Amino acid sequence: MKNSVSLTANAVRLGILALSTSLVFPAVAAEQQPVERIEVTGSKIKRIGELSPTPITVISGDTMVDAGITNVAGLLEELPSATTGLSPETTNNSVFANGLNNADLRGLGTDRTLVLVNGRRFVSGSPTSSAVDLNNIPTSIIERIEISTGGASAVYGSDAVAGVVNIVTKKSFDGFEVDASTRQPSQDGGESSYASFTFGNELGKLSFIGNLSYTKDEQLRGDQRSFIRNGVLSYDHPDNVDNTDGIPRRTIYGEGQSSLFVYSKTGDFFAPGGHYVFADNGDIREFVANDPFPASKTPGSRNTNYYTGEGDGYNFLEHKYVRTPLERINAMGNFTYDYADDHSVSLELLYSDTHAFGESSPAFFTFRNQRTDNPLLTDQARQFFADKGMQTFNAYFLGSAFGNRKYDQQRDTVRAALSFEGGISDSWSYDAYAQFGQVKQHTEFQGEVLTAKLTDALDAGLYNGEIVCAKRDAAGNVIGAVEGCTPANIWGKGLVSQESLDYFSTVAEREATIEQTVVGATVSGDLFELPAGTVVSAFTYEYRKESSVTEPDENMAKGLIFGNASEAMDGGFSVNEAAVEVSVPLIADVFLISDLTLEAAYRFMDYSEVGQEDAWKVSLNWTVNDDLKFRFNTSKSVRAPNISELYNPKAQTYGSFNDPCEQGQIDNAGKYKDNILANCRAAGIPEGWAPSNDWKSTNHPGFIVGNTDLSAEIANDITIGFVYTPRYLENFSVTVDYWEFDMEDMITYPSAAQIVSGCYESESLDNPYCALIERTPGTLEIDNYYQKPVNAATSNLKGTDFEVNYGFDSGFGDFDLRLLGTYLENREHNTTGKEEDYRNTTGNYHNPRLKMRFTANYSINDLGLALTSNYRHHTRLSNEWTPEDNDYNELPSYIKWDLTGRYNITDALQVRAGVLNLFDVEPPRNPSTYDQGRYFDLDGRTYTLGVNYKF
Repeated sequence: MKNSVSLTANAVRLGILALSTSLVFPAVAAEQQPVERIEVTGSKIKRIGELSPTPITVISGDTMVDAGITNVAGLLEELPSATTGLSPETTNNSVFANGLNNADLRGLGTDRTLVLVNGRRFVSGSPTSSAVDLNNIPTSIIERIEISTGGASAVYGSDAVAGVVNIVTKKSFDGFEVDASTRQPSQDGGESSYASFTFGNELGKLSFIGNLSYTKDEQLRGDQRSFIRNGVLSYDHPDNVDNTDGIPRRTIYGEGQSSLFVYSKTGDFFAPGGHYVFADNGDIREFVANDPFPASKTPGSRNTNYYTGEGDGYNFLEHKYVRTPLERINAMGNFTYDYADDHSVSLELLYSDTHAFGESSPAFFTFRNQRTDNPLLTDQARQFFADKGMQTFNAYFLGSAFGNRKYDQQRDTVRAALSFEGGISDSWSYDAYAQFGQVKQHTEFQGEVLTAKLTDALDAGLYNGEIVCAKRDAAGNVIGAVEGCTPANIWGKGLVSQESLDYFSTVAEREATIEQTVVGATVSGDLFELPAGTVVSAFTYEYRKESSVTEPDENMAKGLIFGNASEAMDGGFSVNEAAVEVSVPLIADVFLISDLTLEAAYRFMDYSEVGQEDAWKVSLNWTVNDDLKFRFNTSKSVRAPNISELYNPKAQTYGSFNDPCEQGQIDNAGKYKDNILANCRAAGIPEGWAPSNDWKSTNHPGFIVGNTDLSAEIANDITIGFVYTPRYLENFSVTVDYWEFDMEDMITYPSAAQIVSGCYESESLDNPYCALIERTPGTLEIDNYYQKPVNAATSNLKGTDFEVNYGFDSGFGDFDLRLLGTYLENREHNTTGKEEDYRNTTGNYHNPRLKMRFTANYSINDLGLALTSNYRHHTRLSNEWTPEDNDYNELPSYIKWDLTGRYNITDALQVRAGVLNLFDVEPPRNPSTYDQGRYFDLDGRTYTLGVNYKF
């Protein structure tokens, strides 16, 4: 249904920008005719041909299909203005977010990019985030994707800080369409298959479209790629003396080796004389490092003791997924009924079932004070300990016998949206809607261990002549057997019985439900006439309610399993919002000003949890003539804390940090040395104190927990740009937009190290951080900490987006060339507000100075070809490192080429094919990037094949 008004036709120019460039349609004969009003992403005002107030990138659904892309996330991550958010490449070891695909504009974080479907919100994909899971959107039903960069909270509310991704689906379809495609890397692993069936009809006043699709993305393991099998390792340079000798502290050890962690599958330990391991048969021998390198200069330290070659340690490749396997079933239907002239009702229905499977290492343990009189030890092992005079030993064990820890996650998503829209008069229209979305997530944790039962099973003793799980008195004498327990002999390979495994092994589960209800209405139209034109406005009201509930099983909730302890969460919020937008034409049809329009928007938000907030936007659009247009935009946007940040229950985490109260740390402390010394003494830490080597060698347990005292984040941004479309060069355009973000009160989780340092570096122990730390009486070692989110971080970003488009007819086919790029001028971040925590990350490998995407399209008759390249400028691992720190900080530029094509065999039948990563480019050979799938392609050269048939 179209709401139309009668206007002079030569005023018509479509306001949407194709890839940030104004698409200007030629004028036609001046006569009165209906003209459709459209709503452009970034505004609720329905317009007739103005320059968009904010830069917008528009990409058609067909473009995705031709490129062999079956997920919206795969397209977004290739845009220079975006980066890879959560994805199957980044979430394999994420316990609760495995397999998610989220959008991340400007690299500001997935919670700061708002994703809409047909201009309306979509339920989040995880109970720990407000970000939308793009796995839920079926590709074949997408009409186009509109990406608006810049703050848009004045129009859409919270989360639209970095920008908005609006996925517009097809409203109608007449007939049937079958589409299928496959992706096959030249090496094993990473295969993908896709099948889709679209159907629809237009029956007078009723039209509908439906789509069913199935996608299966196979796992990609580290051992399936030679450049990951042959890892790049670094270590302490043996010749380095200090920071002034011209020799880097760390250097690359070499290539062609697999990293092996010192935790062994059969148990290893230190004893007088060296490092030892239990052999497969349970006897004790020396630990074989095979090809060791001095990863640590501290004798006996286990902090970073890695080994290479086929030694006794654990090979990480045995569990390393670099892309999580993902399976998706999507169904979506859109129904529209024109129940009266200029009035219609629409119903959108969606169902999605996604299944992701992650894998991590087996549970790893440090077993302290294991008795050497254990009757399950071999005679040789007991004699070894007797010869060393050892009554107990501390063992390091990786539970391969228990199996790898596996995360099996299934998410079922439903969404229903009912909307009414129509014309109130020739110049006023309305749009009212109500929608409900729900995600049910079931997570199964396989390969888990009940730690208390394992402890019982390891303590074997003799009772009445039988080997039992010992129940002991205070002196350590066996006085009985633990009921139901079967002793476990893990000191060797395959020695533990199935009965014992069944006693202490378990499968943990967690259920989660996320719900979103939204009711809203917008009225837009003409207010009054000015000499330069009509003042247009839009008035919006929206009510939104969100909730998240997580229900871990008893073992997980009580922390009885290895890691992943998590309590139940039941949280939510509601918000009432009212907004107004106005577009005021100031000047028209004078010298150098064809049109000058001022736009403004204001939004008031009343949250049940964080109180009242507001957002605003002011834009100025100046059309010089048909060739040149300028635009200016400034806004204040907000992000309210999500449910997890507010209500997250205690969830187990692990962190690595030094204890500031260790005498060696105090001696080498910087400007906070006096504070640290005074606070440590006030806390009862004596002079000369140091934690044990065991404490230093392990990651320390803590808890992540929510904070109901959080407030909203604030972002101020500006955009200044122009669009140049010269009349003398047809189908040529240049777009340039300078942008800048200033953010404050950003929500951040201080790291374990920041919590500990924040406690003791403060002027006294009376500070927020010390209450988050717990020490063990006697040893005084930190045995627990709590990570709470705080409004402490600030950030500044500035850069320039640019695009050049040129299309021409060569006489032997049509060419369309497009260059899209982002130049990052500056990116600064501070997580705590302390001077020493300021970081400039411009040009590091997360934030390259320059990113570009070039596409050359060629078409002739039924043949279409596309050559695409994605470029990342050379970067460095850290801006703070110098040649004294290491000799591998610099990373080269990276460019990947794709070649795709399509051919229409008949009007109904089309085939597609392509080669992705045409030149088989690998990630940079660097210790930090050789297996990095977030920014670099891990598939290698990949072949695609697809077919589409309409009937």
